[in-house]
Amino acid sequence: MGDADDHAIVIGAGVTGVLAASALARRFARVTVVERDTPPDERAFRPGLPQCLQIHAFWKHGLDCAEHLLPGLVQELVDHGAHRLTVPEDFLWLSPVGWFPRVAGTADMTCSRVLLDWVLRRRANADPRIEVLEASRVTGLVPTADGEGVQGVRVRTDGTAGPRTLMASLVVDAAGRRSEATRWLTELGHPVPPVERYDAGFGYSSRYYKLPDSTGRDWKAIYIQTSPGTPRGGVLVPIEDGLWIATLLGCGDHVPPTKDDEYLRYARSLRSPVLHDALREAEPLSDAQAFRNTANEWRHYESLDRWPRGFLVLGDALCRFNPVYGQGMTVAAMTTKAVADAIDGMDPARIHRDTARLQRVAAAQSADAWGLAVGEDLRFPWTQGRPPGAKVKFLHQYMNHVVAAGNVDPATCRTIFQVFGMTAPPAALLKPSAVARVVARWRVPTDSPSEVSAPPPSPAG
Repeated sequence: MGDADDHAIVIGAGVTGVLAASALARRFARVTVVERDTPPDERAFRPGLPQCLQIHAFWKHGLDCAEHLLPGLVQELVDHGAHRLTVPEDFLWLSPVGWFPRVAGTADMTCSRVLLDWVLRRRANADPRIEVLEASRVTGLVPTADGEGVQGVRVRTDGTAGPRTLMASLVVDAAGRRSEATRWLTELGHPVPPVERYDAGFGYSSRYYKLPDSTGRDWKAIYIQTSPGTPRGGVLVPIEDGLWIATLLGCGDHVPPTKDDEYLRYARSLRSPVLHDALREAEPLSDAQAFRNTANEWRHYESLDRWPRGFLVLGDALCRFNPVYGQGMTVAAMTTKAVADAIDGMDPARIHRDTARLQRVAAAQSADAWGLAVGEDLRFPWTQGRPPGAKVKFLHQYMNHVVAAGNVDPATCRTIFQVFGMTAPPAALLKPSAVARVVARWRVPTDSPSEVSAPPPSPAG
C-alpha cells in the first residue's frame, strides 16, 4: 500500500467526521475527509445537513470530549456567539409532573448547527494533516487481497470523468443517516448486522425569532416536555447573533405545524403559556421548518462475528437517536474520544488490524443514551418497535417517582440532569442514596396536574 499505510479516510464532514479526522490525525500522517457537499466559506445551510435549521444542544460531557480532541473549540464557539447555559438553573423546565427547581447544574451549550458546522470545518481546513475532498461521494469499499479487510474506497467527484480509488490503512464511515455501510459490507461478502429500531412518530418544527429586550426576564431558555398524556412540547433557546430558535414538539396525532397561523396556536395549546407568551411578543425571522425522521436506530455492527480489518462505522451511521432528546452530538463526541483513547500509542498497522475491537469500543458509547431515548419513547403506546417488557415497565414507574421527587428535591433534580446530560450514568439514579431520596418522597403525585402553576423564579432573583 506504500504511503497509504499512513493514510486514513473519513466519510462525511459532519460533527462525527471532523472530530474523527482530528483524532486520527494524531496517529496517521494524512487524513482525507470525503464530503458530498461543497460547503460554503461563510456560515450557511448546506444540503448534507437537512436538520441543521433545527434546534441543537451540546451537553457538558460532549463538550468536554470535543474540547479534548480540538482544544480551544468551546471558546471559539463562544467567541462567535454560542451560549453556555446552566441546566436547569437558566431554564424554565416543565417536566411531565411540574416545574423543576432552578438549581445549579452543568454548563451546556446552545448555538445553531450552522455555526458549529462552520467552526468545525475551519478547524479541519486549518490542520495541514487533514484534506477535505468536497463534492465527492464514496461509491464502495476496496477490499484487501484476502477479502477480510478494507484498504481504500472508490470515490466519484462532481465534474470528473469517472470514479477513482483512494487507498488507506483505515476507512471510517461517519456519513450519518445517509451511510451505505451495510450495502458495502454485503458486497464484500460480510453479513447484514441486526438492527434495532423504535419510532414514536415524533416530529418537530423550528423557527428563528428575535425577542424583545430582556429587561424583566429572569430566564435564558424554556423547555416544556412531552408525555403520553400530553404529547406536545416546546423549546426556546438563544443562539448566536442575538437570535433565538423555537422548536415545537409532538408525536402521534400531535405533530406540530409549520404554517404561520397554526404555529402560535400550537404553542398556546401546551401545558404552560410561558412559551406562547414569549413567542407572541417576538419577531419571527424565518418560516417554520419541519423535521420528521426521528426514529431511534442501532445497526449492531459490533455484534458481527466477522468484521473487516481497516473499517469503522461511527456516529449516526452506527446508532442514531430521536433528536428530541438532543443526544446525537454529545454521543458523537464521546465516541470519537473513546476511539482516540483506544488508539493512543498505536501505529497505523496495528489500528488496521484492531478495528473489530475499536468497533465495540465505539458502540459501547451509545448504550446509555440509547437506553434513555428508547425508554422514553416506549412510554408512548403507538411507538413502533419491540414492546416494553416487565423491566422497562418497572423502570417507567420508578422514573415517574424520580421525576416527581426531582420537582421538590434539589439533590434528585441535579442527579436527573447529570444523567440527562451524560455526565453521570443512568445507574446514578439507582444508587442507594438516590433511591432513598426518591422513596422519602414517594407520595409526591406523579401525574401532571390539571392546572400548571407559575414557573419558579430565578434563584438570583
